[in-house]
Amino acid sequence: MRFLIVILALFSMSSCSSPKTTAQFYHTHKYKEGVTHFKMPGWLVWMGGGIAQGFVQDPEAKAGLRLARKVKKLRFLATEDYNPITPAEVNDFVSNIRSNGFEDLIMVKEGASTVHILSREKKEKLRNLVILVNDEEEFVYMDMKSRIKYEDLSELVNTILKSDNMKKEQEEQPAENEEEPVVAKKAPRA
Repeated sequence: MRFLIVILALFSMSSCSSPKTTAQFYHTHKYKEGVTHFKMPGWLVWMGGGIAQGFVQDPEAKAGLRLARKVKKLRFLATEDYNPITPAEVNDFVSNIRSNGFEDLIMVKEGASTVHILSREKKEKLRNLVILVNDEEEFVYMDMKSRIKYEDLSELVNTILKSDNMKKEQEEQPAENEEEPVVAKKAPRA
């Protein structure tokens, strides 16, 4: 019986040693000294995106707002000039969420700086997106739950590319159609 209690105690300590989910990571670190945090519910993002769509004329911005309306929840942590979250904690967290179905989209390491972008998908939808930027002096964590389809992302990218191509064409057209400036001649005074 004692053996079973010891094993359960060891298991509970090991499971509490580092956060296994994105919500646990957020709650573990949000009240540390120097950490700025906020959580935004999806209904607020949805409503704000809907209101903003009425005032925006740019097709890129409209496509981005349509995408933002599919966000369910957003969590954000950031520090400046001081990072209370150690690289070991970040690495443990990343390995834990990888074992829970997250996949690396991008991982960049340069010197002491590390950037992780991880996602989890379900039924061809982007369900979770986690962005971690860890440096000696700064830390940024963003966790987004969504129901974004890959067609929605493709539509946004195509809108941006189409807009960029149109801008380039407009910049090139005046250079091709330039004519010599017409100088008005002054009429002689009588």
